[in-house]
Amino acid sequence: FFTLLNTHSALTSLSISADSTLLAAGMADSTVRLHSLNSRKLRSMRSYSDLKTLDSTEVGVLDRIADEQSGTDSRLLLGHSGPVYATSFSQFNSMLLSSSQDGTIRLWDLNTYTTAVCFRGHVLPVWDVDFGPSGYYFVSASQDRTARLWATDQPLPLRIFAEHVSDVACARFHPNGNYVATGSYDRTIRLWDVATGTCVRLLTGQHGAVMSMAFSPDGRFLASGATNGSVRLWDLSNGSIVSTLLGHTDTVTSLAFSHDSGVLASGGLDCTVRIWDSRSLLDDAKEPDFSFNTSA
Repeated sequence: FFTLLNTHSALTSLSISADSTLLAAGMADSTVRLHSLNSRKLRSMRSYSDLKTLDSTEVGVLDRIADEQSGTDSRLLLGHSGPVYATSFSQFNSMLLSSSQDGTIRLWDLNTYTTAVCFRGHVLPVWDVDFGPSGYYFVSASQDRTARLWATDQPLPLRIFAEHVSDVACARFHPNGNYVATGSYDRTIRLWDVATGTCVRLLTGQHGAVMSMAFSPDGRFLASGATNGSVRLWDLSNGSIVSTLLGHTDTVTSLAFSHDSGVLASGGLDCTVRIWDSRSLLDDAKEPDFSFNTSA
């Protein structure tokens, strides 16, 4: 376990890279704090004059472009003008996304620790952001009742998902990268086809605003957390509820599956983290008959 000390501001979001080497903390003071979770220091690049002396054809040149003297355990990323509500790492930890109350999404270059692109399009705070499996596409969720699909090299959104009737609180990419799930204050979850922008599943039955979601790694199931403290497991093959997990007494703000889908962790505003045996629940569900492909 890790504890963030001396932050001097409220913690509003937190994410850990897939290989568990980096932690990104979004803060209420509009900053993003990047921390190394192992012995490897966060190094900045050498000066331009030093880089000119390097032979780009030599083996290991990418390791030598970093300035060893600059290595630290953490970095402060500055650019937003409002609380940072979500962060998301790219596949190989070369980039980081952050979304903010200021209505923007920033793409950070983790080699230079500077903003590479500032994406503008939402007209109200952006509650959530999530990289797709490829590290090229990402999805955002906003108070403006829309979710948007972006590409890292395009300044404007590629798709606008606009059928929710209230804030879109959370958004997640399906493991195969072909679908996006959005959860809303309107108590529904929608599954969208990335290629066409159409809604292919509407999941209803959550007795509270949907504030968090997580796909099982095999892509068969979706977990959702709501403001009434419940966690629901959904079978994506038919949109049915597999199980409702009760225990939290306040909003469920975060969800995560283990790599084998056997364990589900949930965190809530009741100041508890609960670990659920999802394997026994999911194994009881029928084999899926998807109308869409969930292969990687």
